[in-house]
Amino acid sequence: MSRITLTHAAREALRDEEVVFFDWHVTGLCCADAGEFSVRPLRRARLPRRARRLGSDLVYAHPTAWVHLVELPVTIDCRPLWRWRRFVTDLPPDAGLRCCLGRPIHMGGNR
Repeated sequence: MSRITLTHAAREALRDEEVVFFDWHVTGLCCADAGEFSVRPLRRARLPRRARRLGSDLVYAHPTAWVHLVELPVTIDCRPLWRWRRFVTDLPPDAGLRCCLGRPIHMGGNR
């Protein structure tokens, strides 16, 4: 089961009816499985129909991202930048490509 943790700052940054959404961006031309994650706040009503819950009801993921994240311990934080909210994780910056290539993700990655 997923071990997704939201820091206090991330929980406080979410507005009413918002959740954190892990999106999947295809980066490979030869196969749809090659890609990367992004994380952003999204109104619950705007969640894609295929979004899958990751742990708590505050975190959802694109189906392809879910497959790679479901067993990983991931911490989500929010770092405000002026008026903008920037949600970040402790996943390494190339976590999606590593997952696709079958390489292990070493936790303690960059934020």
